[in-house]
Amino acid sequence: MMTLLFGFFVMLTAFSKPDASKLEQLKEATAQQMGVKYVKPYEELSKEIKEILKESKLENEVEVRQTAEGIMIVSKGTLFFDSGSVKLKERAHEVTTQIAAALTQRAATSAFRVTVEGHTDDAPIISKYFPSNWELSASRASTVVRLFESLGFRHSDLRPMGFSDTEPVAKNRDDNGKPISENQSLNRRIVIRIQNKNIGEGAKKIDAKTDLNAVQNSPIPLPVAAPAEQSTSPALKALPEDRK
Repeated sequence: MMTLLFGFFVMLTAFSKPDASKLEQLKEATAQQMGVKYVKPYEELSKEIKEILKESKLENEVEVRQTAEGIMIVSKGTLFFDSGSVKLKERAHEVTTQIAAALTQRAATSAFRVTVEGHTDDAPIISKYFPSNWELSASRASTVVRLFESLGFRHSDLRPMGFSDTEPVAKNRDDNGKPISENQSLNRRIVIRIQNKNIGEGAKKIDAKTDLNAVQNSPIPLPVAAPAEQSTSPALKALPEDRK
């Protein structure tokens, strides 16, 4: 039975290129069938991050989850930022610096990228700096990403993403439209994802090849885009705090 399963695994990996998350699911299923322990990816790194949080007494405020893709670190936004601000709080700056240092040390020998997500509740922001929660969430994610980069993490393996209020973990309002403050607090969060760089690469390559074929076979000449104007705006600096 073990030989048969191993042979199936070898054939599958030889004739196809599943993304990393599907491959991990296959490994876990195979391990269960063989009666051996399945070790999740980046398990040692996950333990190190939990130890950092424990030493900072933040283990109850920041959750570390292991997934088929890697590691997900979830923190309430109030730990990282004051309301309406994109300036990292001192405590969040300290613990993020330690996590970033641990990741940077491992990045040289591990193929992973770091994606930072900014999430808000559904309350509109009132600020002269941010027209909406889209800009606020994206700027907060970029603040964390810039800290990672300043500590030596690879620029090409960093991804800031602003989700505004589009992915709540709890209902922002009750059935009468009244805000649920406890739930809104949960939705204001920062998520740091440590992911295998090979996730989705197969699909991306297929899409790129399809797009290239479409361009080559197109009967209509495609217009050439004009060169983009270079921005003369100064680099984003810490902005004054605003309140919602």
